[in-house]
Amino acid sequence: MLTVKKNFLNYSMSKKIAFQIAALLSFVFITFQLLVLFKFFDEDTLNVIHNHRVKINFLFAFTLLFIFFCFIDIINKWFINPLKKLNKEINEKTNIFNNKNIHTANVMDTFKHLSVIIDEINKKDFQVDLEISMLTKEKQALISHKQLTSSIFNNSQDIIIIIDDNGIITRVNPTFSKLIGVKHENLLHQPLINFINKVAYKNIKASLTHELNSCHNWQGEFNIQHLTNKKNTPLYVKINKIIDKKDNHIQYSIIATDLTTIKEIDRLVYINHHDSLTELPNRIALTNRLNDELNKQRTEYHKFAVVFIDLDNFKKINDNYGHQMGDKVLKITAYKLRNSVKKTDMISRLSGDEFIAIINPVTTQADVIQTCKRILNVLQQPIIISNQEIAMNASLGCYYVHPEQYQTIEDILSQADIAMYKAKMMGKGRIVECNSF
Repeated sequence: MLTVKKNFLNYSMSKKIAFQIAALLSFVFITFQLLVLFKFFDEDTLNVIHNHRVKINFLFAFTLLFIFFCFIDIINKWFINPLKKLNKEINEKTNIFNNKNIHTANVMDTFKHLSVIIDEINKKDFQVDLEISMLTKEKQALISHKQLTSSIFNNSQDIIIIIDDNGIITRVNPTFSKLIGVKHENLLHQPLINFINKVAYKNIKASLTHELNSCHNWQGEFNIQHLTNKKNTPLYVKINKIIDKKDNHIQYSIIATDLTTIKEIDRLVYINHHDSLTELPNRIALTNRLNDELNKQRTEYHKFAVVFIDLDNFKKINDNYGHQMGDKVLKITAYKLRNSVKKTDMISRLSGDEFIAIINPVTTQADVIQTCKRILNVLQQPIIISNQEIAMNASLGCYYVHPEQYQTIEDILSQADIAMYKAKMMGKGRIVECNSF
């Protein structure tokens, strides 16, 4: 059936071409007859044509028939045969009827097979589209991530520096450039050591090298200096050693935070909580410490002692030697007091020549008395300033703060003050306990 259909298609093509050629020859023949009919030729030619009309017509028809077959042969040779060959090749390659997996007698099987092929193609197309879409999203996410990282790097208020294993700067953000007063382009591909304090670097080099080699990170404080105005900026620096596992390439990331604001805040807090002359904690710090101790008593039920210390006859020192000498005496006294108590204890300057000691923790009454005697002995030692020997003495009033009494700070200081005045009334240079342990 397929062969018949193929031959029929070829026959139709040949018939169509033959019909067109026949029509062309018929047109030529009819045109010639019309020319003869309308006497287009002269009389002699017409007579000759008329006398030999049968012969001429026969010759003309034979010539046309010869031309027709030659033309058909040329068409077959140059057009029909190549077309047939091409059609055959196309049918062999693309015609679904030549597929061995398809039975010509079963159209439904053919349809099902084509449906499976189409579904597989659609699935592959969908998978390709999905992969392309995922790749596009990943690329967009990567671009977005790089843009975000670059924005954070360039706009960070912290210093961010990347150096290679030789200490050469490979990347640096504008913050570092601003703090040291060097243009960004002049920092790149330069040794970092050229832009930091070499003396300060020597002080941390040993610990820096050891930490980076052992645990691959280091952190600490470091100062950098502006190259123009010589302003020092304190930094808190974190350095991480980064090793690429593929090629063992080593880089170092440096992140440094400007501590200027923090240092200034710390300085202001220190000033607010310390006496400007003796640098001992002042009344504010004393109040905060007593509050903390009272709050702890509610849960820990511990005891602590408050000792009121007053220098005896300090007014005479100011009168005899002047206030400058009196200030020097107070500074030396503060130093002696700090060294006469434990680190957990506290010495504060209340006002003038009055000091408060908070002794905590307290285990026995004997411990408190021992500390008070040590304070008294230290203060009774003469002070020598500019070859002047100044005799000193003090009176101490001790008050034990019990957890069950729930007293205020004013009550505690008042009780210790009363004990101190009792010591003065008893002859000065004494220790008086206001209450029992």
